[in-house]
Amino acid sequence: MQFISKNRLFDKVKLLVPPVLLGYAVFCNMWHFLYEVKSLENILDISININFCIAGVQTGITIFVVNIGLKNNQLKVQRYFKKIAETSEEFLNKAREQHPNENLKAANTVVRTFVSVFMVSITIFPVIALYQTDFVSPLFYRFPGIPSRSLFFYPVNIIGQLFIYNYLIYSVIIMDCLFFIYLLYFRGVLHSITAVADLLSRKENLKNCDRILQSIYEAHRELLDEFRSLSEVMWHFYCHKMSVMILFLCSCFFLYSKTNSIASGLILQSMLLSLLIILCVSGQLLDNSSENLHETLYQSLWYEMQLKDQRNFLLIYKGTQRNIKVERMGIDKISFSTLVQVIKTAISYAAFMYTVLL
Repeated sequence: MQFISKNRLFDKVKLLVPPVLLGYAVFCNMWHFLYEVKSLENILDISININFCIAGVQTGITIFVVNIGLKNNQLKVQRYFKKIAETSEEFLNKAREQHPNENLKAANTVVRTFVSVFMVSITIFPVIALYQTDFVSPLFYRFPGIPSRSLFFYPVNIIGQLFIYNYLIYSVIIMDCLFFIYLLYFRGVLHSITAVADLLSRKENLKNCDRILQSIYEAHRELLDEFRSLSEVMWHFYCHKMSVMILFLCSCFFLYSKTNSIASGLILQSMLLSLLIILCVSGQLLDNSSENLHETLYQSLWYEMQLKDQRNFLLIYKGTQRNIKVERMGIDKISFSTLVQVIKTAISYAAFMYTVLL
């Protein structure tokens, strides 16, 4: 297949596969909701269709904006990670071998656990749908254009819908996990800079104060530059994602307030909340690490440095006063407070809909 990968036309066609597949999934859900649903009594059917339409549209936008439009920004960040792993610095070498790798291992462990539990838990919904539709449709709808007497009716609907279901779920969570890994690696880089800054709190290291300050300055400046490239990507991603999470939670809170199906509602809402936690916890950890660097510099023996080094130290200290943080639309930072705000907003919208529509 190597000769195919070198074909530019084939590479361009490959870019169309995810949006076309997601677009068809949204079309099938809309078709089912508008023409096949006879009543609104089946809450699981309604919630799956609404959430899948929202997820399909949001994932398609993310693919075009983040993966295609801002692909170079991600490649630049990945080259920066590779440079950190390959280059050596006098004071940063040991810290970079420890802290980024520790954060990367922790991120991989969290992501693997999260994806495994999420994908296993999510299988309960197509199983329930198959049971309610007499083992015809894992997503409650039927592909348009295939008659029920056709030989391909059952295999196409069951296998095709299971494939679309798992592909859409995987597409929704994979970008969340990718940015979680990105941010934790940046956290590890910040920890390595903080470890070097901690050398300034020991009197015997002040004789190398000028070289330590230079290492901190260059590493922090490079970190800011590379994180700025990633921020351009995350600005769009978190803008879409947080808005969609509000819609997800709002629809679930509203729909399951009308039914006695507590078990499926709790599972769905728990999964959405776990996804929201993954989105917010990395931003909070990165912000805490940035504050830790600033605090470490403040606790150093700067008052025992020479005047020239004190001036350089002051420039570095001022540069760390502005935390490295993940922002949404440049308005607010992503943190635990964002988690609370999204949940409160979703509950407020659901309560309003419950009051007005019922």
